[in-house]
Amino acid sequence: MAESALERTARALDLIPFLSNNPGLTINEIAEKFASSPAQIFKDLEMLFMCGLPGHSHSELIDMELSADYVAITNPQNLDKPRRLSRVEITSLTLGLELLIPLVTDPQLRLKALSLQARFAKLLSDGAGSPASVFTSSTVQSSECDVEIEKAIASSSGIEIKYRSASADEITTRLIYPISTYSERGYLYTVAYCVRSGEERHFRHDRITGVVPTAHTLPADQSSPSSPRSLEQVDVLMDPRNRFFLEAHASIVERVEPHASELKATFTIGDREWLTRELLALPGRVEILGPADFAEQFYRRLDAILNQYR
Repeated sequence: MAESALERTARALDLIPFLSNNPGLTINEIAEKFASSPAQIFKDLEMLFMCGLPGHSHSELIDMELSADYVAITNPQNLDKPRRLSRVEITSLTLGLELLIPLVTDPQLRLKALSLQARFAKLLSDGAGSPASVFTSSTVQSSECDVEIEKAIASSSGIEIKYRSASADEITTRLIYPISTYSERGYLYTVAYCVRSGEERHFRHDRITGVVPTAHTLPADQSSPSSPRSLEQVDVLMDPRNRFFLEAHASIVERVEPHASELKATFTIGDREWLTRELLALPGRVEILGPADFAEQFYRRLDAILNQYR
């Protein structure tokens, strides 16, 4: 298959920093390293002779020593380091993917777009304000699990998964009906109707240890998993040590403000059971400020747990 212009450009951009740090290689050795042919590598290097910074005089062009037995870069201009994307560029690409992903109907292509979006999100969260983040070829890899989930979404069918709990050392088997997928902070998630809980749940892909397609469709007497979920706000007072939890679930946190020596957080949720489990697992003091019926449910669950130790 013929290479695209994008593939050739990407390889050409990688050649300069590689050769700057590995002078003296032969054309054949370079071709082997880049999984290409010697003839193609030679064409790439000839093309790079004509590349450089604006101005394009002899002092701005890339300079190299080139023969069949020896290649060395003597003036790489500003390409002697691996390619980098600024935080502004990564943010722009992430926002672009956010607009494009809902329009993609092909499951494989959609999965690749989600994987790239997850990679960008992780770069942004890991950057911690640094001026640039290195972009490498390592990204969230697609797996059989991801592909089967996308197939289930496309066919509106159920799948059976083995899921490793985030809060307990156990793996459970669940029949779920996937609705959609999304990426957040470097991870892929599936929103699905879970038969075991009878509710819509969010499943992180790296915690799914096995998936088996089924011919099941959602029973007619079950509520539609795609029907809108009513959202509500829950106010919580918590120990400052739980700031990590607020950062990890920023998408459902409406606001956070200091309150004496603690933090007051407001969550917008559609799944009370999930938030109850997560709050019970947090260290330090947690107080539910409202709504009252959620607070009653939370403290009832907390008392049941404490009774196991009395």
